[in-house]
Amino acid sequence: MTSAAMRNRNVKISKRLSSGALAVVASLAVAGCETTGSVQDQAAGASIGAVVGCGIGALVTGTGRGCATGAAIGGFVGWGAVALTQYNAQQVRSSSADSRIYGLTTPVDDTQVKIRRGTSAPKSVRPGDSVDISTDYSVMLPAGASNARVTESWALKKDGKTVANLPKKSASRAAGGWQADAEITIPDNVPAGTYVIEHKVKAGSSYDTDESTFVVRA
Repeated sequence: MTSAAMRNRNVKISKRLSSGALAVVASLAVAGCETTGSVQDQAAGASIGAVVGCGIGALVTGTGRGCATGAAIGGFVGWGAVALTQYNAQQVRSSSADSRIYGLTTPVDDTQVKIRRGTSAPKSVRPGDSVDISTDYSVMLPAGASNARVTESWALKKDGKTVANLPKKSASRAAGGWQADAEITIPDNVPAGTYVIEHKVKAGSSYDTDESTFVVRA
C-alpha cells in the first residue's frame, strides 16, 4: 500500500472513531445535565461541561488547542445543571385591579394572562453568586370560572441562543395579580457576558413573555 493510500485510510478510520467518540461525549453531556437541584449537582454539571467540551474540541481538531477551545464551548453545558430554588408564588393583587392592567371593559371569553414585569437581580454577578428572578403577571378568567391552570417558565439566553431552560412551574391560579419569585446559582466555568432571562406565563392558548438581563463577570 502506498503512503498516500495509508494516509487516506487513517483519515477515514479517524473520522469513524471521532463520530463514535462524539456520540459518547454527547451522552455524557446529557447525563451531566441531570440534576436534583443541589449546589453540588450544579458544580458537577459545570465540570462535566468543561470536560465534554474539551473532548469534543480535541476530537474535532486533533490537537491540545482544540481541547482548550472545546472546554470554552463546553462551559455552556454547565448551565444544564442550573437549578430553580427558593421558588414561591403568591397573589399580590385582586381581580378587580387587573381590569385596569388589561384595559378591558367587558368580560373575557377565555382565560387571559399578561406579564406586568419580569426582573432579575443583581445585575452583575460572578460564578457561584445567586440571581433572584421575579415574574409579576395577571390572570383574567371568563365568567363562571374560579381558577385556571397557569404555567410559568424561564429560558436563559446568551447572544440570541438558549443556553438553559429552567424547570417549569404549573399551578391553579385564581383571577388577579400573581408574583412568582425564585433563585438560581450561577455555575462555575460558564462564559462571562450578558445573559437574558425570558419570562413566560401560559394558560390555555393565552401566553405572554418579558425579558430581564444580568451580567456574569469573569
